[in-house]
Amino acid sequence: MKKLLYIFSALLILAGCGKDKDSKISLEEQLCGEWHSTSLSVSGDVYLGFREDKTFEMYQKIGSGAYRLYRGTWNLENGLLTGKYNDGEEWAAAYDVEIKDKNLTLTSKNDAAESTRYTRCEIPAEVKEGCEVVVKSCEGGL
Repeated sequence: MKKLLYIFSALLILAGCGKDKDSKISLEEQLCGEWHSTSLSVSGDVYLGFREDKTFEMYQKIGSGAYRLYRGTWNLENGLLTGKYNDGEEWAAAYDVEIKDKNLTLTSKNDAAESTRYTRCEIPAEVKEGCEVVVKSCEGGL
């Protein structure tokens, strides 16, 4: 009986040593979802939504006033995030992507090499409903 108990205990220990399920999730899968800025180089607020179909929505408010909505497509290859707005204009920079826990850091690959941090957060309905839709691409950032 003791032998059986030792064997059962060893099997439980071995089963517990498997890889964490989250470690199997690709960076692209981790990026999909909604994010809220926690640090910006300018006074403002940004929400990002990356969809599985490779589209994005960015709700951006710089200074005071309403949020402005920008849409487009994104691509992630070898940890480098690039994208285009709906009018076909490319983002001002490509971004290195780092995700730890529920935090996203985007670091621009241009001369400024600015880092912006985001936390996973649902985009509030009042932001979506009160935004100004922008068809042309925005100046600067993402």
